[in-house]
Amino acid sequence: MQRRTIAVWLVIIGVALGLIGTIFFYHKALGLSVPLFIFIFVLAGLATARAAQVNINLRNLWPLVPLIIFALMTAVRADELIRFLDLAAVLALGGLVLGYLARPEPLDEATVPQQTYSVIEASIFSIFGAIPEVGHSWQALRNTSWQGRTVIAVVRGLALALPILIVFALLLGAADGVFAGYLEDIWQIFSFNPSTQLIDQVVLTGALAWGVTGTLAYGINRGLAPAPSSPESEPEASEEEEEAFFAYGDEEAVAMQITAETSLPEKRKSRPLFQLGIIESGIILSLVDVLFGAFVLIQFAYFFGGEATIEARGLSFSQYARSGFFELVAVSILTLGLVLFLDYSTLRGERREQRIFRGLAVLIVALTGVMLVSAAQRMYLYEQEFGFTHLRVYTHVFMLWLGVLFIAFLLSLFRVKRHVFSLGVLLVTTGYLLMLNGMNVDLYIAQRNIDRYSEGEALDLGFLSMLSVDALPVILPLHESLAGRPEAQEWTGQWLAKELNDLDRAQQDKTIFSAHLSYDQAWSQLDAMRDSLPDYDPRFFGYGFDYGDGSRYYNIYETEETPQITPTAVAPAGD
Repeated sequence: MQRRTIAVWLVIIGVALGLIGTIFFYHKALGLSVPLFIFIFVLAGLATARAAQVNINLRNLWPLVPLIIFALMTAVRADELIRFLDLAAVLALGGLVLGYLARPEPLDEATVPQQTYSVIEASIFSIFGAIPEVGHSWQALRNTSWQGRTVIAVVRGLALALPILIVFALLLGAADGVFAGYLEDIWQIFSFNPSTQLIDQVVLTGALAWGVTGTLAYGINRGLAPAPSSPESEPEASEEEEEAFFAYGDEEAVAMQITAETSLPEKRKSRPLFQLGIIESGIILSLVDVLFGAFVLIQFAYFFGGEATIEARGLSFSQYARSGFFELVAVSILTLGLVLFLDYSTLRGERREQRIFRGLAVLIVALTGVMLVSAAQRMYLYEQEFGFTHLRVYTHVFMLWLGVLFIAFLLSLFRVKRHVFSLGVLLVTTGYLLMLNGMNVDLYIAQRNIDRYSEGEALDLGFLSMLSVDALPVILPLHESLAGRPEAQEWTGQWLAKELNDLDRAQQDKTIFSAHLSYDQAWSQLDAMRDSLPDYDPRFFGYGFDYGDGSRYYNIYETEETPQITPTAVAPAGD
């Protein structure tokens, strides 16, 4: 297929997806429309690449699996932060797939800078990439070849048929009430009004078409010509060079590497500008190991030793847990950066030097693992003392995957696979977000805080009111259990009434493309108990407001005034 013909089809597909996107998204809540649009986009991209005879590297398509999962989760979870992260992951993984769609080198062997470069490049190209495609399309349409005449005929026929169909449909609808009813159902489904708000719809269609055309052009055009190398890309190494790279410290391998570098300078492996010897790196790692070892001993003596041991130092158990968690996480992240830098910049010319470096690095990773366990234990105690929040849960889960990332570093340290750490970063990032989606964070937070309440701890109703309807399955039973405590039940009742009010408004313009699992289930449950809920008072969750009769409701963000409930009383929240 000629280059100009490909450009024409890219523009046509872009316009088609722009129209579909307008039907899916214009004045509609995001729901089933997101995974449907992403799925259609993926199919259109693969079909266009196949028609353009692009040599697709099937090995590099595996990120499409988590991409589709994250797209589906936007129609499942109501938590706005999770949905934002899901959409961001869809865009990032999409850019990654497009960047490596036709590249012969495996995506799982690319470095982190190379992967990041592809995502950024795809983002920029999606903005400006449609410009050359429109130009090529215009030239193709002026071509007298049969392809040009066919495309012109198709475009012209569609342009002429559309207004004719609209006029006839309106006239037939006016002539027959039943037919008009069917037309009304169709307009209701697509919410694509041909007479009102047309400018907004045209702008949205054009913006989507422009972005889709540029994005598809980025992935497909890279397969039509040799892909340009990125600034961070490394030239392919021969098998001899690869063996030398994976076996620093082997004298024969180093000699083989030097021979390869002198005989094939164009394939020489790039070396860091800042290099260290084994002595400098050994000193750094040894001293850090000593420091970490002393810290770990203190952890065993105090933190793992029990509450009495800590209180002997003048600290409460909760203060000790609260004071060190984020510092330990920061130390773990900095440690990972340190060992990665030293592994990259340290020259090891003998096997003994390699063994020394690896031994010190493994020791520092092991000690960091103990600190991660300590940090996780601190966060567990902190959550038991003060309750569960988004920041605490997100960070707690992050620690688990940070530990997995350290395992990926160890695999990289022993050269198990080329660029295995980069693959580990991609898998850990994907796994972290998949776990958050699987947990249903808002439901998890509400459940844990309500469990603490059932065990005698205070429950912050103001914070509970900030959660999404993902938490409804556990807040409903709590609301029913507070029947004998009207002041507390008023909080949960008003939250339920507020959510029902929001869902009622969303139902007015709802179509099949707005279908959303969490929202739809919540509306069904709340609609069934509508008569038992209080009338929604918009001022209840506004800023502090005195009604003049002695009663006052507080802004949910003013945590020092938001009431908390205990199993026996309602009390103002403390620090």
